[in-house]
Amino acid sequence: MDTNLKSTETRGSGLFRGAVSWVSFLVLLCAMVSGLFALLLVALDTRVAGGIWEAAVDLSYGDYPKWLPVTAVSLGLFFGGLFTLAFLFRPDRRRFEERLAKWLSKIWVEVKLLAILFVLLLTLSLDMFTTLGGFFTVCAGVLLLYFLCLDIGRNRRFFGHNMIRSLLTALTEFKAMTTFEQRSLRRLVAALAVVVGVGGAGLFLLILLNNAGYFFGQELLLLAVFSFTAAGIIGTIGWYVIALKKDLRDWTVLMGQITEMYGGNLNAVNHVPPTSNLYDCAMQLNMIRTGIQKAVEEGIKADRTKVELITNVSHDIKTPLTSIISYVDLLKKEPDLPPHVVDYVNTISQKADRLNHIVQDVFEVSKAATGNISLELEDLDLSKLLQQTLIEMGETLENSGLTWRVDIPETPVPVHTDGQRMYRVFQNLIRNCAQYSLPGSRVYVSLAAAGGAAQVSLRNVSRAEITMDAEHLTARFVRGDQNRTTEGSGLGLSIAKSFTEACGGKFSLRTDGDLFQVTVSLPLAQELPAPVPVPPPEAPTQDYSVPGSQIQDVPVQEAPPQDPPTP
Repeated sequence: MDTNLKSTETRGSGLFRGAVSWVSFLVLLCAMVSGLFALLLVALDTRVAGGIWEAAVDLSYGDYPKWLPVTAVSLGLFFGGLFTLAFLFRPDRRRFEERLAKWLSKIWVEVKLLAILFVLLLTLSLDMFTTLGGFFTVCAGVLLLYFLCLDIGRNRRFFGHNMIRSLLTALTEFKAMTTFEQRSLRRLVAALAVVVGVGGAGLFLLILLNNAGYFFGQELLLLAVFSFTAAGIIGTIGWYVIALKKDLRDWTVLMGQITEMYGGNLNAVNHVPPTSNLYDCAMQLNMIRTGIQKAVEEGIKADRTKVELITNVSHDIKTPLTSIISYVDLLKKEPDLPPHVVDYVNTISQKADRLNHIVQDVFEVSKAATGNISLELEDLDLSKLLQQTLIEMGETLENSGLTWRVDIPETPVPVHTDGQRMYRVFQNLIRNCAQYSLPGSRVYVSLAAAGGAAQVSLRNVSRAEITMDAEHLTARFVRGDQNRTTEGSGLGLSIAKSFTEACGGKFSLRTDGDLFQVTVSLPLAQELPAPVPVPPPEAPTQDYSVPGSQIQDVPVQEAPPQDPPTP
């Protein structure tokens, strides 16, 4: 605030100094030219000098003009002060001249020429009735020449800014306006023309009748002219206000339709009358509404068709894939198979299992996209669910070659969600970190409750350079490994996001260089049901936390085999 005030004061003081320097410069210029003009007159006619001396002596009543030295010293000090001001504030004077030239550029050249002619005629008239010998004309000529040089020097379009060009530009701008702008401008011009015309005619008649001699009925005629003029002006203003009020009413109707469409009601339509200035805008808005409806319907239809196609294709693949898995299992039980045949069977088994997982993922994504996913919402402890996920994926964590830093609070974190779906979310996120993290780096897994929500965060450093944004990473069939050298299907993050949002949570992904961070937020529940005692599993333990963390000795056990979900 203080800086703005200081800047304003500096600009104001600079403008004042520039004006003072500019006035001083003009006075010095006029004085110099007048002195040169006087010397020229003396050189051409010596009697002028004698006349000046006689005039000075007459002013002193015939004695030696004692006031002449005092006057000379005073004039010297005065012009010296003017020269000092003009020289001292030169930068401010230049800025002031720039502003002056900018103001002169807005005046038509015809007006400038008329002003020059008027000033010259005025000064010539003054010099004709005085004995100064053309002093006013010389000063006026110097000033006019200064302004002319300033205008032409600063404004390159001196002759280009004229009335004809301005009129043509105004007509071009009028044609470029919208229909509403043209009608509004015509209405305003018509109202002003009627007010000026009626007012001018009424004033002329009133002056004419008032200066005329008295005649019978003069007062009545004056009253009639005054009443007619007032009625015309008031009626025109009233007509303009009523028309403007109608435009504002129609504008309110259009804004209401836009508000409803913004709120999701694409069936909103306006009923602006054809006589309104906004009728064209209203019809265009209705056409936009129709186009949006058509685009939304086509988009929904295309998305539904795509999902149905993926579902049908996945279902068709599922049937022969089940047979392939079954026959591969039978081949594995065959005795005395050659070693190379055993390798072939194992390779077929691995690829069949991978294809089976991809088909299951496609089923899950299709269900989530169409809203046909079935949820079993319940109150559970998110910290225990996350711990159980880490325990069951202990082999994946151990074989990843990464250091896992886990920070899960010991206090319960109650949420109301589907445990199976959120287990799948955490499983996909952990597997994603294990596949795409930089070897030997650290992965941070944390759970915290803040702001009425439970937030699970996973952070890791990507093995390959991340060349796409978060929105593309969560799309379907998109993988962080562009070379496709890993075993992923490109659906892990998409499934995690779909399941999280289906369970009422928020899924956010952020990348910063090679840093990859995923945050899953779920609203906190009020309380948890009474815990059911479960005997602890007998399994080896492994520590996946940093010293001082709240999770130690996480037991590692194999995940129980599960039947693949049926579509």
